[in-house]
Amino acid sequence: MTYGTVIKRAREARRLTQEQLAEQLDISRQAVSKWEADLSRPTREKLDRLSEILDIPPKTWAEIDVEAAAAARPPDTSRPWKIATAALAAVCAVLAVCLAAALWPKTNVDVPRPAEDQWGREPSGEEPSPDDIQVIPLPDEEPPAPTDPSEIFPGVLPLTVRRDFDFGDQPLGEYDPALVPFLDDLEELQENTLAGAVFGDTANHQPGDSVAFLDIVKANTHTDDRGTAFSDAYLLYAVPDEDGDLKEQILFRMAEENHYVNSDPNAVTVEPFFNVLGHDGFRISIVVGASGCREFYITQRPDGTPCMMTTSSRSVLADIDEDGVLEIIEPWKNAPTWDITDTRDGEEGSFTYTLSTQSEEFPGALALGLDPEKGGFVVVSSEDSILARYALRGGEMVRLPLTDYSALNYPDVAGTKITFITDYDRIGILTDGLDPDDILPYSEDVRITHRQQAYLALQELYNLTGLKVDECYCAANEFGVLFSLLPDGFNQRSFLHYDFNTRYGNADSIPSIYISWKELGNDWSPLSIADAVRPESWVKGEAETMLWYYGRMKIFSAGEPAYANLGDLWLENGDLYTYFIEETEYGPVLTGVTGPYPGGEIDH
Repeated sequence: MTYGTVIKRAREARRLTQEQLAEQLDISRQAVSKWEADLSRPTREKLDRLSEILDIPPKTWAEIDVEAAAAARPPDTSRPWKIATAALAAVCAVLAVCLAAALWPKTNVDVPRPAEDQWGREPSGEEPSPDDIQVIPLPDEEPPAPTDPSEIFPGVLPLTVRRDFDFGDQPLGEYDPALVPFLDDLEELQENTLAGAVFGDTANHQPGDSVAFLDIVKANTHTDDRGTAFSDAYLLYAVPDEDGDLKEQILFRMAEENHYVNSDPNAVTVEPFFNVLGHDGFRISIVVGASGCREFYITQRPDGTPCMMTTSSRSVLADIDEDGVLEIIEPWKNAPTWDITDTRDGEEGSFTYTLSTQSEEFPGALALGLDPEKGGFVVVSSEDSILARYALRGGEMVRLPLTDYSALNYPDVAGTKITFITDYDRIGILTDGLDPDDILPYSEDVRITHRQQAYLALQELYNLTGLKVDECYCAANEFGVLFSLLPDGFNQRSFLHYDFNTRYGNADSIPSIYISWKELGNDWSPLSIADAVRPESWVKGEAETMLWYYGRMKIFSAGEPAYANLGDLWLENGDLYTYFIEETEYGPVLTGVTGPYPGGEIDH
């Protein structure tokens, strides 16, 4: 018996819904759901209230605690004797069967035999031999609890899928210019413009540049008998012709008979989007109801003309599959259901996955929610901590190992393709042979995988230099990660080496980072000093350069810097970093940092 079982049975016996019980307790329905699923436990105060509302004897809670404590006791030390006793009893049972068989001819009692004997066989007149008797061993001790507590949740959530082959360039048809009678009247066009946006560099555009002007206008305005003004809304565009002249054209009609565009100054909004399923552009929203709107994702064709990528209603942008690009998630209005639009490499169009907690296949007690700031689709406790996290993988919504890091910690490099080399015979101790997606065993205080360590290191490189690679190989062990463009290039041709400390799941050591640059004789490196984002005006010398780099460190920094000089960077708290700065034709450049050394003592 558990708290959740007792609460659920008592609630159902009184024909209360979870919502009704939650109202009486002044809590959320999700809290009641988590209690009944034994995902959290009520406080003592709530237990007293539950006893009153559901007529549960207060002693019930104490009995459950006693039962749980008994289940948690250490194994009985007399177990070997119990096993021996059980084995002896089994032997005695066999002897009894043999004795009965021996005496059977001497008895004159007609005892009917069963249609089947205890071994499930038809009677044959022959007694079982010792080989027919199976001794079933007693179970060993209870298996250990999973190291990942999220394993109590389903591994895969049900999805339905549909495909849109027109994604990226929706067919819009052609519109008669007469629908917007003021297309060539600049003054009236400006008076009726609700919002606008521009693709490209308008200040310096030249004929042939991918520049396009967008204008959302209202047209055909009329007033009904109650004095409410209605209008049609159109999206116009203008692309410079070969002479640089602009001519407005209708892209499509966004809304018909819409009165919000005349009464609500915020009825139309325009905001840019970046890296949404591989596209940049503008999301244009228009109010179409008291609590609804329609969104249009506008991007460009290769020739520079605008096109509609897709549409939605009040969508959310998040990296649900952690591939470094954003997906479009559209929550349904009146149900805990989401449509997730994604694309697949090498396949035309898009795929929209529907995830619904109301589907028949969905686990009923799973309180799933969408929270991009927590990593996407998550199950959280009443204390707002993450219990499980799900991500889109290969067309399935799968539970990820419960770690302390996600793509939120490395948003700029999550799209980098990393291939891990785990073969000891190939690279020796540079690998520990672990699966890069398994939680590391090196630390009890942090839940992290080698893949997450690798992305953290690449994100740090991006923070320091503004540079990133599209694809690379990685070796990982208990100290850190090593990167190369070649599968066998780790020993002498690695462009980045990153050692972590226990805070990021590795051995208790001093962290370090080393960068190899092409201009320093390392032609295998993908990183060019000349391409690093480092304005010359900020670099006045070695010390200033190091302070500039340190200001961009995220996971590597450990306090406010005091000063840098001759390879030493001191922090205000007295800790010390050592660093290496190389003089190049572009100025001083960072190649390595180690630290912090607590108290400035270098003792390793």
